[in-house]
Amino acid sequence: MRKRKNLVVQQMLKAERRWHAQGWVSEADMQRLEWTGMSPPEPLTPAQVRSIRESVDLDVYAFANMLNTTARLLRRWEQGLNRPRGPALRFLQTIRARGVATVFPGLS
Repeated sequence: MRKRKNLVVQQMLKAERRWHAQGWVSEADMQRLEWTGMSPPEPLTPAQVRSIRESVDLDVYAFANMLNTTARLLRRWEQGLNRPRGPALRFLQTIRARGVATVFPGLS
């Protein structure tokens, strides 16, 4: 079921990109459609969560505060008892891919 839905979304996006190139679809509408077609982020292993935090050189409390979560939950992610989901997972993937300086310009 998921694969079929993905195929339909990809076909829709392909058509919308052609329409956008011809000027039939605005930039704002095209951006909304691109967001709709985003695939869910890959899950992170506990070691990956820990390595993201350690690459920023922050303790659990400071990093949890940056993620707007609790230190207890961050520890559970790092221990493999829970997994980050939803916006937290997307946020961690963004920090991992682009670096913390792009997400939080004050840090380096």
